Amino acid sequence: MFPRYSRFSPRRVGKYIETLVPLLTKYIAFEDDELREGCFQTFESFILRCPTEVTGHIGDITILSLEYLKHDPNYDDGEDDEEMEQDGDDENGMDEDGGDEDEEDEGYSDDDDMSWKVRRASAKTIASIISTRTELVHSFFDNIAPTLVKRFKEREESVRVEILQTFIALIRQVGATSHGLKGTANDAPALLQNLVAKLSKNLAKELNGKSVQTRQYGFILLRELVTVLNGGLDETLGLFMASIEASLATSTAGRKSGPKPLNNLNLKIEVLDFLKVALALHDSDVFTQHLESLVPPVLAAISGKFFKVTSEALVVAVELVKVIRPIPELDSTPTMDILVPAPKAPKAAQYIANIYKTVFDRVKVADLDVEVKERSIVALSTLLAQTADFLPAEEVKNVSIPLLVERLRNELTRLTTVRAFKTLCDSPLCSVSSPSLNLSSVMDSTVIPEVATFLRKANRQLRLTALATLAAAFTKFGAGVSAATATSTLNEVLPVVVEGDMNLFPLALELIVEILAVDNAAVRGAALGVSKSSVATSVVTVIVESPHLVATGSVGLDALTAFWGALVRGGGAPVFAEMVQMLMSATEAKGLSKQAYRPIAQSIAALIVEAKATPKLAEYVNSIQDASASENSVYLALNVIGDVGRSIDLSVQHSQLHNTLLSLFNSPSEEIKHSAAFALGNMALGNLGVYMPVLISASQEGGKRRYLVLVALKEVIARTSSGKAASASPLAPYSKDLWALLFQSTEQGKEEGTRTVIAECLGKLSVSNPALYLPELVGGVTSPSAAVRSTVVMAIRYTFTDVAGGLSGVFDDALRGVVVQFLRLLTDPDLNVRHIALATLNSAAHNKPYLISESLPELLPLLYQETIVNDTLIRTVVMGPFKHRVDDGLDARKSAYECMYTLLERCLAKIEIFAYLDRVTAGLSDSAQEIKMLNHMILQRLVSAAPAALVSRLDAMVPALKEAAAASPKPNAVKQEIEKVNELVRSAVRAVLVLARALLGAAGAAASAGQEVGGGVAVGGGSCPAFDEFYREMKAPGYVLAGVVASVSGEVDAQPMARGKGSAMDLS
Repeated sequence: MFPRYSRFSPRRVGKYIETLVPLLTKYIAFEDDELREGCFQTFESFILRCPTEVTGHIGDITILSLEYLKHDPNYDDGEDDEEMEQDGDDENGMDEDGGDEDEEDEGYSDDDDMSWKVRRASAKTIASIISTRTELVHSFFDNIAPTLVKRFKEREESVRVEILQTFIALIRQVGATSHGLKGTANDAPALLQNLVAKLSKNLAKELNGKSVQTRQYGFILLRELVTVLNGGLDETLGLFMASIEASLATSTAGRKSGPKPLNNLNLKIEVLDFLKVALALHDSDVFTQHLESLVPPVLAAISGKFFKVTSEALVVAVELVKVIRPIPELDSTPTMDILVPAPKAPKAAQYIANIYKTVFDRVKVADLDVEVKERSIVALSTLLAQTADFLPAEEVKNVSIPLLVERLRNELTRLTTVRAFKTLCDSPLCSVSSPSLNLSSVMDSTVIPEVATFLRKANRQLRLTALATLAAAFTKFGAGVSAATATSTLNEVLPVVVEGDMNLFPLALELIVEILAVDNAAVRGAALGVSKSSVATSVVTVIVESPHLVATGSVGLDALTAFWGALVRGGGAPVFAEMVQMLMSATEAKGLSKQAYRPIAQSIAALIVEAKATPKLAEYVNSIQDASASENSVYLALNVIGDVGRSIDLSVQHSQLHNTLLSLFNSPSEEIKHSAAFALGNMALGNLGVYMPVLISASQEGGKRRYLVLVALKEVIARTSSGKAASASPLAPYSKDLWALLFQSTEQGKEEGTRTVIAECLGKLSVSNPALYLPELVGGVTSPSAAVRSTVVMAIRYTFTDVAGGLSGVFDDALRGVVVQFLRLLTDPDLNVRHIALATLNSAAHNKPYLISESLPELLPLLYQETIVNDTLIRTVVMGPFKHRVDDGLDARKSAYECMYTLLERCLAKIEIFAYLDRVTAGLSDSAQEIKMLNHMILQRLVSAAPAALVSRLDAMVPALKEAAAASPKPNAVKQEIEKVNELVRSAVRAVLVLARALLGAAGAAASAGQEVGGGVAVGGGSCPAFDEFYREMKAPGYVLAGVVASVSGEVDAQPMARGKGSAMDLS
């Protein structure tokens, strides 16, 4: 009765928890197992549906559940004797056939014994505690985890499976709550690792039994374990090999001992899934000694008739190849310099030959499932890339490579095959002089021309992969490619450049640079001709029309700079002059936006630096001194001077240039002022000894120019800040003067822009010498000036993203003890200070959550306070006959919810989830549309981070979700207002659909939407009737927003159900 009441009326039942829990505890003492089962089911319901009210009883319920998890009065399992065994027992001491003891246990039967129901209900109660109490994860290893491990030997299969599922929930909770936190000896993953030896010994015994379900959930547990621990089975992997072999075996033929083979498809898939993850996350040495046990069953699975098993086995085969012949990081290491190690496995050549034969047989079969086709191609390419020197060279050249070329021409497999050739080209075994993997014979005639044609296709992923593969091919085999092939390739690349796609554009330029650099004069000449006549013109057009493609710090800018450099290196002074003239002509176009001047200036600067054309630079220096020059000409010249000055010392040839730049600070144009500051700061980098005294002196003069001098100083400090200690930094001789100057300016800076620049400079300087500068920032926290307080907390925010290299740990150690003092400014009386403190907390949670994790119990209530609407910050503005309400606290409230969103991912273990959910519920009903949409996003993250806790509050959120989904614009609304309302509606619909899919699963969501009567699928087993009803209403054909639901459903269905680590076989 009470479980049902708590499901449908949790608030009513919650009032009586203090009375009910002691009463139920008393009833458990009665010798009635069915009554005990009901009591534990009620406890489970209370924990899930009345989480806040039952909090004070969690400890007592846990103790009771653990006690009755062992409740088996009719059977003596020898647990007391086992606890007295010494830890040094031989791990192989179990029965050789692995199944006798289980069979003896399972032979026990007593139809009147209901104690198993008590144990199962106890396990479910423990699971509910684990899934809802993220803040108690560490304490679970004091009592819950060891007890669960001991109970793996449970004799009743349904209870044993429940215990395994409970432990899986614990492992997943450890993974969810430890994300982003640095490891310590007492963190949850370390505590889990300490339990691995005992866990492995107990679990291995159960996996050797004859229960399919036990094995299946056992391997799921192992997969989750190695995922969370990033390995962890180095010492105990051997215990599971017999069970792995038996589970993958198709018959008992040839097996005289060991566990009984179980020919079950789902079990095979789970075992292969575990192996896929375990092989990738462990060092190759861990598996080397077990290859004899692994290779044959995996190859048998590849040759099997069930395509899903074959597909998963091919993934495992790829990882096995990497174990047999590990080659360090093919994708991220310069392949020319890799020393390919010899295999450590005694029978490596035999394993490689067997894998090759099996995989090759799969690749050459034409009528396979598409996924099997793709994964077999990946497996073959990986095998060739890592072990080609162990295969017959003629076989590789005349059979394997032609087969891949054939697959390249097949529409279904061409994308995967293009990736395969990229893998081959990246291999250190692949080169023009390699006796085992030389692709020269197919590159010029077939592969490069064929792949180049794919750049015309509509498939964007194919085009991206084709560009990367072509670049790798020209890097390795460009010297042997004909000029005609290079020219045709460039002609195929040209439309890609013109398209101006943010991802394709830099890859296209990188490919052109590779072609211009090949060791073949004919190819370089042909490529130079096409590049300067066609490509360069297109590049200029694209960067002028889409300057965002080459924004500062982007991959596009790096590729653009490399392109101009390659042109100058190939064509010399004539090409330099031609390219500069082309770029200057682009500035004469009518209606050219100011943003377009920046990439043009960067391009000209790259040409000047590569050509060392100082006379050309002098023209731009003269331009800024010419009073008759147009504003656009001066603006362009200043940007060119700044970009060149970073690389070339201008202090000798242009000794008075800094005075000219300082004089431009008085220009009436704001753009000229800021460009002059940019140029001065970057020019100073060319010779700090000359220009730093000038900047410091100009800043000390004060006046209206101070802000611009600070901008110039920011350029210097930002570009010299590289995580080096104070003594090693090029700014070391000036750092103390700079600090004093900046800190003094903090009190005088009245404008927010000035304070922002000062804060960035202070933050970057404090990184270089935290012992000296951090105490001064801490002192600013108690300043009576709100400007100082906001500046110092903003300075700390900049340190979270700018520390790199060996200094990171030093600065973190210094900041760890004082960071909370900055974040306590969440209670500052000044709204602007609180807003900046919220942004700083968000940055800390995103970049360095381990610095704030221990302080979150103090900080979270302060954060939650900022999510509450403050009526004193709401004012009414009269605009003629209209009155408009303005909420000055909206920005701070929005920052607070953004911070909550970040904390959910990075610091889940430190969040009391139900207090968190209270604020989310309130945010869903906030009057501001931005806040509602933020909370819709939080819900979508919550459903994967804490689903059980979310279910307990889901029905309370339904009214707000309904209101948002039913929102409609006012009759007199303008276009912008209508679009905002439509965004809110789509956001609410998306949240509901994501919640339903995650909580019900794809099949369950379909069933629930189908409005099945009686026994239909429902969220939380029917404990969220309001949400279930709303979801069914939304998915009904006659729903008023059926069009919106259908559109958003397509977007949601296209997203993966869960995010995980990618694998070598990721075909997305």
